[in-house]
Order: sequence, then structure tokens, then C-alpha cells
Amino acid sequence: MISIRFVFGRLQHSGLNFSIRDSGSALFLFLVAMVLRAIPEILIPSYPVGYETITWYAPAIMTFLGRSVGNVFLGFFRNGPLFYVLMWFLANITGASAFTLLKVVGPLLYGGLVASFFVFLKRGLKFDWKMAFVATVLLAFQIAALRESWDRFRTVLGLVFLFAALTAFKSPSRHKWGLLAVFGLVTALSREYVALVLFVSVLGFVVLEKKRDGFRSLLALVPAFVVFVVMVVPALFESWGFVVGAEFASRGYLWVVQDAFVIFAVCYLAILPFVLLGLRRDWLIGSMVGLLLVGSFSVIVGSLFSVPGYQRWLMLLVFPFCVYAAWGFERLRLFSGRRIWLLVSVVLVFVVVGSGYSTGLFSFVGRLPNSYVAVSLVGSSIGWDQVDDVKTVLVWLDQNAVVNASVLVEECFHGWTVMYLSRAASDVKVIPYGAASSPTSALEMALSEGLDPIYLIWFSDQSVQGFRVVYSWNAVSVFEYVS
Repeated sequence: MISIRFVFGRLQHSGLNFSIRDSGSALFLFLVAMVLRAIPEILIPSYPVGYETITWYAPAIMTFLGRSVGNVFLGFFRNGPLFYVLMWFLANITGASAFTLLKVVGPLLYGGLVASFFVFLKRGLKFDWKMAFVATVLLAFQIAALRESWDRFRTVLGLVFLFAALTAFKSPSRHKWGLLAVFGLVTALSREYVALVLFVSVLGFVVLEKKRDGFRSLLALVPAFVVFVVMVVPALFESWGFVVGAEFASRGYLWVVQDAFVIFAVCYLAILPFVLLGLRRDWLIGSMVGLLLVGSFSVIVGSLFSVPGYQRWLMLLVFPFCVYAAWGFERLRLFSGRRIWLLVSVVLVFVVVGSGYSTGLFSFVGRLPNSYVAVSLVGSSIGWDQVDDVKTVLVWLDQNAVVNASVLVEECFHGWTVMYLSRAASDVKVIPYGAASSPTSALEMALSEGLDPIYLIWFSDQSVQGFRVVYSWNAVSVFEYVS
């Protein structure tokens, strides 16, 4: 039997230099992150927590039985197909329900992300063990990282491979170019905008460091870049104006700019002093943070030139910020002597805050309303006390909607409607529209297709212009369009 010592000896010989101590630390950090993310799943046993888990992932996974893996890959290619392919295999091998798979996969992905980040710090940035361990613990309990793990499963999977690719890129191993090509490709297949972070980080490092072997690095990323282009370019031509302008159209320019700064404050205000203290010239991290800052705050210049999805770029800032924070701790000399107790105290504060956010016991997030960061991880697209209300009104629709009817559903109701309205797969068309936006575009689509009657699912305590209530159950009602 091959011993563990022999395996790590071979890894060390290959240039990755991964010691038994490092592997134990990576496993420990994996378990810590996995348990932290699993707590909200345990607290809510019936449904997976998260907004997109119910809104988009669960309905998609429910269609996998009976479909081929090629059909799933092509069907979700432009949305990051790798996660869906993995879920297809798990669904077909285990026979588990979509809810069960999502409840298990979320914690595992977060554990993998945190372990991957630790390996990157140790082997990519050459942090000593103490700095890498502290920076990774800091990351695991950050609100931004936990928020990503809540329901951005494709992004988290892409980030796991992103840090694996960057570790290979900075490795002295003779196999680095092959590893970079493979990890780069699976990063692109996981999430396109995470792949863009990889491209910009590597390109910035190669150009600014003037590396002699830079051409090999860029050549290794060609397969990933080809996949990225095929995924992204058609979408840009089809809907660039809608995607960029939608954030401004729903709530207005000033609200969007305010939202970007509020999200930044909620996620990073506490860690920012250490980040600023730790700023130093590192072209890999510098290139990464430069792209993320542009994506986060380009909304300031208006909808025409802004990068879509400012909320997504803001969340990814947590990774370079934890790197800079570790350098800030080092500059304050907190890793040795009596000051190490000050370091423990600082990290413990973040551990407490992150634990409260994960478990829902306490959180300061709700005091500053924003569009993206949930109050805690113990939540879904709607309140748990509203789930039965939604299911009840959907039963009413199943029984009373006539053929050729349509149901307009805001994004938060979309997943529930697709899963629990049995006629959605036959003679009642479900038309979703964006979160926190008007149903006008969905209504126009229903009218143009001649669908009648047109129903809308919305909260009972709110009115909708042009619609009247035809059925209510506690917090949720069915509205009908009055022509």
C-alpha cells in the first residue's frame, strides 16, 4: 500500500512542495468551512437555503432524470455547464432529490473553496504557514464569502478552480502549463466572469512583471479563453443593453450607486483598515483587485459604460482583501511576540460575526438595506412562513386556471411556481420577471402571445396597478389582469 508519506514526498518532488502539515491544515479548514455553511441547512431541514437554490437550481435539477449528459451540457452551456453536469451525475447515481443534493453540495463547495484558497496562499503567494492559516480563517468567516456560498454554487465552483489555476501558475513544477490549461478550462466551464478574473490576473502579472515565460502562460489559457468567448459573446450581442440597463431601470441611477457603496460598507468596512495597511506591490493580486474594483464601481459612470453585475464583483473583493489584510497584520507585527493575542482577538471578532451571520442568531446586515446581501444565511427567496401560502395559492391556480392562461411571477416566486404548479409544464405558461422590478415587460409578453387570463402572484398587503385580487391565502395572493 502506498503510504501517505510517499504520496506527499512525490508531490514535494514534483515542485508543488505540499507538506503533511499543510494537508492537515487544508483538511481542517475544509471541515470548519463546511460545518459553518452546513449549520443553516440543518436549521431548515425541509428546503435548501439560498435565493438561487430555489429560484433556478432546484427546478433545473428536477428535469435531469431522463436527459442525457450531453443534453444538459449543451442546454446550460452559456450559464456555466460544469455545475449542472456534476449535479446530473449525482442525481442519476444517487437518485436523491434536488433539495437533498443542494443541501449537501452547498457546504461541500464552501469547504473546497476555503481549502483551495489556503493552498493558493501557501503555494502560490508563498505565505508562511501562520499567515496562510490566519488569512484563510479570516476568509471563511467573512460575510461576503458566506453570502457567495449561500446560493452562488457555479461561482463557488469556479473560484475553487480559479485558485487551483493561480497556484499552478505560480508553481515551479514542470507540469504547471498543463495544470494551468486544465484548471483554466474548468474555471471557464464553471462561471464565465470568474474565468475573466483568471485571465486578467495572469495577463496583468505577465505584462507588469515582464515574465520571460509569459507567452506559455497565455498559450495555456487559450482553450479557456475560447470557451469564454463562445459563452459570452452571443449573450452580449443579444441583450447587452438590457443586462446593463436593467439595474438602473428598476430603481434608478442614484439608488444603484448607493447600493454599491452600501454593499461595500456591509462587507468590508470592518476589515478595510487592515487591507489599507497591507497594500503592497503584487501584480497578481493587484491585477485582480483592479478588475474587481472596476466591475464594482463602474456604475458611477451610468448604465452605458458600466460593467454588468456590480453586486457579483463586489463579493469577489473578499479574496484579495483577505490577502492584503494578512499583509496588514504582518506590518503591525501581530504574528509574533505578545501582539499575537491582539491578532487572535481581531480574528475572533470576525469569527463571532461570521458565525452569527451563518446561524441567523444575529446580524447587522439588515440595518443597511441593500439588493444583494441577505440578512443571514438562514433564508430563501421568500420568508419560510410564506412557503405554505405560496403552495396553497398554486394549488388554487392548478384547479381554477383555464387553458391558455399565464402566470407572471417575480424572480423570488419563480422556482416555487415551476416546482409546485403542476400545470406549468402543460397548459399554463409561467413568465418570470426580474427581482425588484415592474411586471410590465412580462405583461407585454403575455398580451403579445394572446394569453388569457393573465394572473400574477404577489404579496397580499400590496396592490398592483391593472390587477385585481381573485384569491388570497394569508401573505400571498393571486391577482388577475383587468384589460
